[in-house]
Amino acid sequence: MKNLSYKIKTLFFCFFLFTFLGHAQNQAIQDSLGNLIQTSSIDSIKAEALMDLAWQKMYAENTEALDLAHQGIKTLDNVSSLRIIGYAYTVIGVVHWVGSSYDSAAYYLNKSAEAYQAKNDLRGLSAVYNNLSMVYQNKSDYTKALDYATLALKTSEEIGDEKMIGNSLFSVGNIHYLLEDNPKALSYYRRALTTKNKVNDKHNLQKIYLNLGSSFHNLKELDSAAFYYSKCVMTSEELGDYKALAIASSNLGNFDMELGRPNEAYQHYLKSQEIYQSKLNNDYDYAVLLHSMAKAQLQLENFPLAEDYGKKSLALSEKIKDNKRLSAAHIVLSDIYEEKGDFQKALSSFKMAQSFRDSIFNLDKAALLADIETKYETEKKENQIILQETELSKQKASNQRNLVLIFSLLVILFLISILFLLNQSRQKKARQLLLQQKEIEIKEAYINAALESQEVERKRFAQDLHDGFGQLISALRLNISNLNDRNGEMEDRIAIVDKSESILKEMHTEIRNIAFNLMPATLIQFGLKEALLEFAQRMNSSGKIQIITDTQEMTGRLSEIQEISLYRVIQEWVNNVIKYANASKITIQLVRHDIELNLLIEDDGAGFDVNRLQNSSGNGWRNIQSRLKRINADFEIDSHPDRKGSSLIIDLPIDKLTIAKEADIMV
Repeated sequence: MKNLSYKIKTLFFCFFLFTFLGHAQNQAIQDSLGNLIQTSSIDSIKAEALMDLAWQKMYAENTEALDLAHQGIKTLDNVSSLRIIGYAYTVIGVVHWVGSSYDSAAYYLNKSAEAYQAKNDLRGLSAVYNNLSMVYQNKSDYTKALDYATLALKTSEEIGDEKMIGNSLFSVGNIHYLLEDNPKALSYYRRALTTKNKVNDKHNLQKIYLNLGSSFHNLKELDSAAFYYSKCVMTSEELGDYKALAIASSNLGNFDMELGRPNEAYQHYLKSQEIYQSKLNNDYDYAVLLHSMAKAQLQLENFPLAEDYGKKSLALSEKIKDNKRLSAAHIVLSDIYEEKGDFQKALSSFKMAQSFRDSIFNLDKAALLADIETKYETEKKENQIILQETELSKQKASNQRNLVLIFSLLVILFLISILFLLNQSRQKKARQLLLQQKEIEIKEAYINAALESQEVERKRFAQDLHDGFGQLISALRLNISNLNDRNGEMEDRIAIVDKSESILKEMHTEIRNIAFNLMPATLIQFGLKEALLEFAQRMNSSGKIQIITDTQEMTGRLSEIQEISLYRVIQEWVNNVIKYANASKITIQLVRHDIELNLLIEDDGAGFDVNRLQNSSGNGWRNIQSRLKRINADFEIDSHPDRKGSSLIIDLPIDKLTIAKEADIMV
């Protein structure tokens, strides 16, 4: 804890040093933009400069930034550039978002999306989708927020823009953070951080550090939280992001609250409040800060000041109409009234908190509130009885009050336990719904791949019959018709019969080849080992490839579905190697262990990027994945475009039932 305290002190020394330097740098940029606006006579340049200046001022001077943005929108009448139009509507939308005007923000951001769609600017669209996701996060509409964040990620991945991919991953992580799934949020934040560091992109980097710190803070991993908060402060000062600075200061206050130091926490909150009052105009974040200040004063038992902060937080929450903040404000007021002994107000605030929380998660808590009401009425009647018995001795009255106090504490603890269990249940259901949705999407993809594969196989089978048998049957029919020629010599007829017999042999060979491609009889009768030997012999006979099979360690047979699936995977992989890798030699090795089968396919062809294969939508690769998933097999691909040769490694577990069946014993 001493080390943690030292980090926080060092952090705040840097905090105020960089605040001064960052302000001077931003002022120079603003002065330059102001001069360009005054001197330029070109509408497109003037509009873009107005939006740039609005962007610079949107946190510290939001009202002025909004005026500048509206001036820029008016200037667009004579501007035809879709890039500038899309940028202008993005800026005014974000300025409205910073000012907590979420409906206006969504309106202008949708107009920006229309401009970028007309320009076919996918990078601009991805940025707008991310901003729309942030708007709906603040509106507590997490369904729409996740839809836009997912759309942003899909769009950025489509164009391969690593910077936009990082921003989109950050947006998805925010939604999981707001849903209180901190482990899931951490996974997305880490992916976002890795992506941004990969391309040295500092945009929103301070926010990723901040939310990483907050997630670790929620998980009680304080050292990790302190590390990322310090990274947030340094990066925020470098980028001039006062909002992130204010939130980081507030979170450091939360640190001290966790450590039972409300006095130190309140000092951090005051520093954050100073930034909001002098630099920022963001009702949502300020409402969060006021809520924390109310909790700190409650711990210090300064109930009047705690109530004042709680009411201010409630007023801002009502202004922005944010249900989550409204619920939090009523909860802290309920705690304050309870400590003051005003149980009626405490119950009223608690009911309001629950009603707003229900609106977020769409759950019915009428039964729970009725239970609270009953307990409250019971407590009220008991208090009345105590008042009516004032004629009793002071000692007896004191004992009665103590009993009521104990009973009240037990009731509160019981209610808190119920709320905790309900909250855990909601989170579990939300996670299950997300997992079920993903499983359904994966199953649909496998079904589509299987159907497409069947259609391709049918077309190939029909083509083989048409091309091979069609010609042979025509030739055979012609030969037989020649036998009807009575004027022909016996030698000619014998020759015709011999030729017909040759055609029948070709037809027999063609039938065997088609039957082998559909389902090798050797595979069904003798198993995977013998079928692979026959497959290699057929491929080697072409003279275009050398296939070597090593099946000495393969003993016994597998289940029918396992043998067919592995055979089709080998067949598909070998055909792809021949088709794309220009290989001259392929080695197939099968090794059978007690509870596992290992399959290794190696070639000497050209290597490839494994990531491209993993992201491929082709039927061949999807068929391989589907078959291996069906038999619960694990696989690994080793290849690289800068070196020759590729390897496919498959590990197939063999369950006890299969082993017992081979040994003809009961399990």
